[in-house]
Amino acid sequence: MRTAPLALACLAFLPLSCSGTGTHHLQNLDPLSTGTDSSLRGLCAVDRQVAWATGSGGTVVVTSDGGASWRAVAPTEIADLDVRDVHALDDSTAWIMCAGPGEKSRILFTEDGGDTWEEQHRERDEAAFLDGFAFFDAEHALCYGDPMADGGFRLLRTEDGGASWTPVAPSPLALPSGEASFAASGTGIRALESGEVWIITGANDGVSRVFAGSAAALSLWSVSESTISAPKPAAGAFSIAFQPDGQGVLVGGDYQQREEGGVHCASWSGDFGASWHPCEVGPRGQRAGSAALGGGAFIATGQTGTDISRDGGRTWAALSDLGFHCVEVSGSDGSVWFAGPGGRAGRLR
Repeated sequence: MRTAPLALACLAFLPLSCSGTGTHHLQNLDPLSTGTDSSLRGLCAVDRQVAWATGSGGTVVVTSDGGASWRAVAPTEIADLDVRDVHALDDSTAWIMCAGPGEKSRILFTEDGGDTWEEQHRERDEAAFLDGFAFFDAEHALCYGDPMADGGFRLLRTEDGGASWTPVAPSPLALPSGEASFAASGTGIRALESGEVWIITGANDGVSRVFAGSAAALSLWSVSESTISAPKPAAGAFSIAFQPDGQGVLVGGDYQQREEGGVHCASWSGDFGASWHPCEVGPRGQRAGSAALGGGAFIATGQTGTDISRDGGRTWAALSDLGFHCVEVSGSDGSVWFAGPGGRAGRLR
């Protein structure tokens, strides 16, 4: 969505190393400097040593030493674009997605750590606006964007590692009230290796909705309503996360009133999103990123702080006053990474 900040899709399901309830000591969350002042809204956590982050001003940075140092690797031709999502296999191989109207929406690929980039896709229709992408594996992925002239959300699929991106039709239909999706942290879309995929919405004058589909049948989608209110233009669901057993959370709020937290900022599901329920204690503010930690635990972050739920999203408690736009968990070793405003990154110990 054009009016919102915009990024990733790597998940994992390992337990969080710190324990207890309430606000944790800030030493548990190590702030890191990426060497840029960009607003970072795309993040991929590969493992404890490797992470990629992307953001405004054509920013793409990667670390190979646990965040001690970062390399700026963006191609010069996207210097004026917003890089809102990233998916990486290691410190050499990565895809990035730029968001913006028309030709500003692009997908690029590198396999040499950013020394060279190949443009795999560029939108040509001025009505197009990509919001994020999610990978099922290294060859199969789905990219989505705001609704097009026919009222359907823009969907692109690849089955060859991005060598080609093909439109998916029919696609889920948006409500005529102006429903769209917030490209806030790359987690407005989520995919599991098993083939499930979800897309979330907002700004529809009602409540946020969740579209659920499958890699095997991307023209067939079911839809459910969450308990997150979505009055236009700045409110709704911003991030979704699932565990393999079907537990999931949806977080959001109003990005123009980030300090206003509460039960309207989160929903939880126990059936892979077929139904959604209100939380009993909500996050402390609007939350743009979320991730599954395993064992019924989830983490959510936004500019006003970071919260944790240990009961499947039913109640949330403060984890840190440090706030970010994105949080991601490595699928290989469970390490937890963050990225956010002013080039700030972080890692949870």
